[in-house]
Parts: sequence; structure tokens; C-alpha cells
Amino acid sequence: MLKNKIFPFIKKNRIILLLWLIAFLVRIYRLDQLLAFHYDQGRDAQIASDILTFKNFPAIGPTTGIEGLYLGPFWFYLITPGYFFGRGDPAVAAIFMIFIESLTVPLLYFLLKKYHHKTSAYLAAVTWAFSRYIIHSARWFSNPTPLPTFVLLLIFFLSEIYIENKKKYWPFVALLLGLTLQLEAASAVFFVPVIALLFLLSTKKKAKKIIFPITLKQFTISCLVFFSLLIPQIFFEIKNKFLITKNFLGFLTGKTNTNTGKSWALPTLEFATKRIESYYHILFSKLDTNLTIYSLIFLLLFFLGLFIFLKKRKKLPSKLQKFIHLNLFWLFIPLFFLLFFVGNYGQLYDYYLTGFFPAFFILFAYFISTIQRNNKLLLPLLIFVLFFHANFIHLYNSIIAGTDGPTHITLGNQRQSVQFICKDSREKNIDIYVPPVIPHSYNYLIFQETKNGNCQQSTNQVPLLYTLAEVDPPHPERLEAWMDRQNSFSKVLKETRFGGIIIQERERTNDPN
Repeated sequence: MLKNKIFPFIKKNRIILLLWLIAFLVRIYRLDQLLAFHYDQGRDAQIASDILTFKNFPAIGPTTGIEGLYLGPFWFYLITPGYFFGRGDPAVAAIFMIFIESLTVPLLYFLLKKYHHKTSAYLAAVTWAFSRYIIHSARWFSNPTPLPTFVLLLIFFLSEIYIENKKKYWPFVALLLGLTLQLEAASAVFFVPVIALLFLLSTKKKAKKIIFPITLKQFTISCLVFFSLLIPQIFFEIKNKFLITKNFLGFLTGKTNTNTGKSWALPTLEFATKRIESYYHILFSKLDTNLTIYSLIFLLLFFLGLFIFLKKRKKLPSKLQKFIHLNLFWLFIPLFFLLFFVGNYGQLYDYYLTGFFPAFFILFAYFISTIQRNNKLLLPLLIFVLFFHANFIHLYNSIIAGTDGPTHITLGNQRQSVQFICKDSREKNIDIYVPPVIPHSYNYLIFQETKNGNCQQSTNQVPLLYTLAEVDPPHPERLEAWMDRQNSFSKVLKETRFGGIIIQERERTNDPN
């Protein structure tokens, strides 16, 4: 009976499923060689290892860009199954995350197909599937990586409530809101006002009676679901005298991460202009890798489509109107609030808007497909430009890159370097220099080799010393100072390079202390 349902579904949706498969394969291509495995990834790998060996169950998650603020621990537990099935291999764990991110391709398709038609659905899926930036983000293997998938699920359940009037989905909204807040708070904090607005718009007044879009039971369950996700952080806060809460309030009131003493302020004309220009760069670089004349064309088409929608929206089907409204709220309400955000030293990084990218792709695809109805050549031409000109060359060059460039450092040559040191069966000490100071990634890789019996590293001071150093182009003087210190108590016997990683076999000449 299951076969009778699966095979017709696959046959009916074979094109989008094939597109999804291609998008997934492109994202994982040569990941074992090209995965960026640095400070954050090494730290996360060590925590996942601690969880799997029951040594530690973290109550807080990764640090944020704001001093003293931490996300929830959901990210650490989410990556742990990937490390379990991959037996500690970071590439396998990253593939697990990429699979979750790749679900955005069919989700975009089915959402737009449900409320609009296949043209916009395919356009959104194709542009997301082959955007150079989106693919790079998927391969980043950091806590924002799976956020778009969770956001699209959140948009789906909000659509079911706001458009289909299905109140039963509020607990799912609470669950997804709580999880997204733990993946990337800079995005998810703005989901709250959007959800609140949708709640108000769904509230009806009939015969002097207010009909809420949620029952008391659903409200109670939703609150329990949301706050249950905060239990580890609540215990952490109580234990640490509400450290994160104090830091968060300090950030909101401009006491940290600001040069002006304010986090929120009325923007000057100069600041507003720069912020709007940043929006253009951040959003349209997802369509056109290097902003070119095509980016301006996409911008004009986007606002032309928005103008047409606003002019003709009353003639559109009610469900389509609400769906576009939902995505307009999702994208533009946060952008409006961010005009007044002057904290974090006035900086606005791309990944801060990760949670809004799905809505941008949905709106772009809808507006373009609306315009192209009168021009049948526009959509094929647009896909050609997006895929071949704007993204293909950059994407191709990035995924075929070698690992032996003078500054290249990824998992491939990191693992090669560690294995080169470990194949020397003699007892040895290992000293490591990496620009972020703490070599989490190498500590983890050496730990894996040691656990598998492939590395003999002594905890005592022995004559044989291996040094491993990453090149540091921004601050070569720091690497030079570290090398000078090594030369003060050891001499180089042999030097080997693996891309941007320098390996030196040394003999200790005196005590470094």
C-alpha cells in the first residue's frame, strides 16, 4: 500500500526531486577535502564528542557576535547524530546538516506551487539550489546552516494558521520559534513581531465578540512547548546569577558592543542610506554573486513586481494575497526595525539576515513570474543569467579548488597534516599555532587519531617536537613571534607544507620555561 503512494508521488514530482538531488550533491561535492573546519567547527566537534561519551550535556550553545551572549544548546545536539553515524568524521556530520538545509529546495517549490503556480515554484527552487552564496552557506557547517529549512517550516505552519485558519498548528509554531532562536538569534528575534502581527490580523471581531485564532488549550500547550526549550538555559542562568540576561539587557541599552552608547536610535540620513545599501548588497548578492548590471535589473524587476502586486492584489485569490502578505511581513518588518539598530558597532553581517532569505526568494520568484506572463522569454533568460553567468563560474571554481594553495586551509590538508605528524610512531610533543589562538580543530583531529590508536603523543616533555602552524596573512608578525619562541628552545630538522599549513619536525635543545 505504501508503494502505491510513494511511486505516484515520485512520478508526479520527479523534476523537483531530481533538482533537489542535484542541489544536495553539489553541496556535498568534495566536502571531505574542502570543508572549512576551524575554531567554531572544532569546538562543536569536541562538544558533540563529549555528548556521545556522556561526559557533558551543555546547557548553553555557541557564542554570538554580542559579548557575553550565548545561543541555546540545540545546535550541539542537532549535529551529534551526524558525528555518531560518521564515527567522529566532521565531513559526515556536515553532510547531515547539508541534507537538512537542502530540504529548502522542495519546501520552496511546494509552498509556491500550493499558493501560486509551478512557474514561480520552479524559479524559487532553482535560484536557491544554485545560488553561489546559499551553497557556500550550506557548506559552512555552522549554526545558521539549517536555519532556512526551519524558517520555511515556520512559514508553512503560519500559512496553515493565517491562511487556512487551522488553529491546531500553534504548538508547532512555538516549537519552531524556540528552535530558530537557538540557531541564530539575530534573525529569529525579529520573527516575534511578525508572528504577533499575524496573530492580530487573524483575530476577528463578530457580534461584539472577539474570536482569537488560538484556543486556551492551544495557547497553554504552545507556551509549555516554547518554555520547555528554555529549561537548560534557565538552569544555567540561575546557576550563574542571570549572566546572559544581564549581558542581553546591557546590549539592548547600549552598554556593550557599541561606540555610541546606544543600540537603538533614530537613524541619520547617512546611516539609513548605508543600511539600505547593505540590504541591496546582502539580498541581491544571493542572486548575482558579484553585484553587476544584472543585480540592478533584478532590483528593478523586484520592485516592479511589488508595484503590480500592490496595484492588483484585490483581484487576486484571497489565499495568494495572504501568502504574499505573510512573506512581505517576514522580509520587510525586520528590515524596518534594523534601520533603527545602531548597536554591534553599526555592523550588519550577511548571516544576520539568513532567516529572511527564504521570504526574499519566494517574493522574487512570485514577482518575476507575475511579470513574465506577458513575456514568455523572460523566465528562461533569467534562469540562464542566474545560473550560468551569475553563479556557475564562481560555484565551479570554488568546488574544484585544490588544497595545496599557499594560504589554503580546509579539512583535507588539515587532516593530511595531522596524519603526517601521527604516522611518526615515536613519542612526541605537538605545538600548534592558529590565528584564533585556540586550535580546537587540530586538537579534535589529533584526538580522533589517538582514539583510533594512530598517534603517539606524549604528555611529558620529550626531545621530539612537531610544530604545526597555519599561515596568518593578516598578522604575519604574530606567526613570526611564535616561530621565534619555538626557535629559542628547539631547532628545525625538517619542514613540510600542506597548502597553508607548515609542519616542522624539531629537536628540543632546552627547557622552554
